[in-house]
Amino acid sequence: MNETLQELLCAIQRTAGQVSDTAADAAYGVGKRAEALLSTAKLNIRAAELKAQVNEQLKSVGEMIYATHTGTPTDSDVLLGKLQEIDELNARLAELNELLGRQTEPAAPRCGSCGAPVREGDLFCRECGGKL
Repeated sequence: MNETLQELLCAIQRTAGQVSDTAADAAYGVGKRAEALLSTAKLNIRAAELKAQVNEQLKSVGEMIYATHTGTPTDSDVLLGKLQEIDELNARLAELNELLGRQTEPAAPRCGSCGAPVREGDLFCRECGGKL
């Protein structure tokens, strides 16, 4: 009986070791997944911040253009600088979106003559009549 008890205790010890190893592996996996989620969340936050900066710069450019329209011309170098900042922000945003596996929306097709949006299948522009 003593030998049977010894075998039973050894089996319990082996099982406890296996359960412990499995639990450690699971905890490691959960930790890695949480780390990946946190990294993705940080990238999403940075993308949202960049998008907000782009919108702020676009607002500023719009105000400059409107000021020019109302008689207060904006220095073209200042306007060009703002537009270049927007280009840079958009490039950084595109990089983040690529890291996140997002596809950027393709630009809507436009008429080569007047810039009006065109529909799929159109052979001529509905605004200016130009051939597409």
